[in-house]
Amino acid sequence: MKDLEVFFNNSEGNKIQNHLTIIGVNPIVQEITNNPQLLFDLLNTTKVKITMIYENETENFNQSLFRVNGSKDRSLDFDRLETYRSRLLGGKKGRKNTAGLVEDILRFCESNEKKENMRNRIKLLQNNLRQFVNIIWADDVIWYCFTTLGLPELSMYRKITEKSDSELYRQLEEYVNFLLDENTGGKYLSKPDDELIELYDMKDIPRGIYPRKAFYTTNFQRYSVWAFIFNRKGEVLLQQRSPYTADNRGLWDKSAGGHVDLLDSSTIITAKRELVEELFLPEAEFSKYMSADLGDIVDFGEWNIEKRPEKSLRDEFDGLEPADWVVFRATDSNGEPLTVKRKSPRIMYVKDEQEGKTIPLVDENGDVLRWSNGKVRFKEHTEIWHTRFISDVFLFIAPDGYIDTQEQINVLMEVAERAGAQSSHKLMTVEALIEDVEENPEQYTDDMAYMCSEEKRLLVEFAESIKFIFNKTE
Repeated sequence: MKDLEVFFNNSEGNKIQNHLTIIGVNPIVQEITNNPQLLFDLLNTTKVKITMIYENETENFNQSLFRVNGSKDRSLDFDRLETYRSRLLGGKKGRKNTAGLVEDILRFCESNEKKENMRNRIKLLQNNLRQFVNIIWADDVIWYCFTTLGLPELSMYRKITEKSDSELYRQLEEYVNFLLDENTGGKYLSKPDDELIELYDMKDIPRGIYPRKAFYTTNFQRYSVWAFIFNRKGEVLLQQRSPYTADNRGLWDKSAGGHVDLLDSSTIITAKRELVEELFLPEAEFSKYMSADLGDIVDFGEWNIEKRPEKSLRDEFDGLEPADWVVFRATDSNGEPLTVKRKSPRIMYVKDEQEGKTIPLVDENGDVLRWSNGKVRFKEHTEIWHTRFISDVFLFIAPDGYIDTQEQINVLMEVAERAGAQSSHKLMTVEALIEDVEENPEQYTDDMAYMCSEEKRLLVEFAESIKFIFNKTE
């Protein structure tokens, strides 16, 4: 049985000084989580940087399918692997200041300065690509082992150097560098608390789970919902995107929207959840009608006034409670559920770098500039990136007297805007919106411009029907 410290030496037998890169933690996770002081001592006595790339849940599940009768101690049971993973991260998702490996290492630090120094030298990332080999790369030595039908052990790692096996060393080195490069495999890695989204190919077939940053390409798609929220006067609510977001800053956009969560059973659940999350944050207890409760949103099915005339909807709405919201699944001109599939250009704000580091903006006195939310502002430039969406469209009607005036919106949205989720909100008639998009397209997202052009019929029809149903036209 190898001792974990064996992996901390270079080809000369001396302690490593530059980097310790670990791909696949399952074979060593028990050793490093049971004895975090080993890694603390390495960080404390050297300037080494540690990068750990751990298995994702899908990889653990796939590995658990390779099961044979034998030793339970080496079984690749999914729940067991997930327990190890949770122990490494400090919870299922991994958050700062929880009892994960990083915080266990930092507990040995005597000062906050040393703690911050060490924290900056430890990187924990999830591998969302196929994993075919476990690697420990320590300066000029590579240790590797394969996962077969049992949980690998430290004794199964084999050591090579460039001199002992140059071809295999080169291949493994290329693999690690591919994963660490943000322009190649690195965009498929994720931090413990990153949002993960299901990826669809161009035939709309789901192919895997990846971080948001992986989707700025036209090679595959992501599933989302678009929500348009109307009051009972037929006015639509618009949101202005935050100045802190990575793309389309300050542009006016649809009322709400977001990606389909991995646990959402349908896009209607996603649409309801996005309404609650974007308009009714947990802090918004001042809401006189609605808390964060999906039950207050009544699903009326597909919007189709050819099959369900406006007058019949009047009768159906009579049973609503004062706090109830209404949601319809939008339909196209043929009465089919509306799903928008398109390539969407995004104005991306990309941080400039100098010698591999981002550059903070400073004022004339040399003081670092910050956004209103306290975050440091960095030197940036804009680029146009494209991403493909499959977006189901939903239409909401708010309770009476809830978003009927700008004053009501200001009170409702104060918490969301202060948190930086959005910059501002406003009400517009559909006619005024369409006209403004035509005259000032640079002020709106490309998705919003698309809806006002290609789905103008839907927005006008829904707004007019709302006014008729709620007697707002007389």
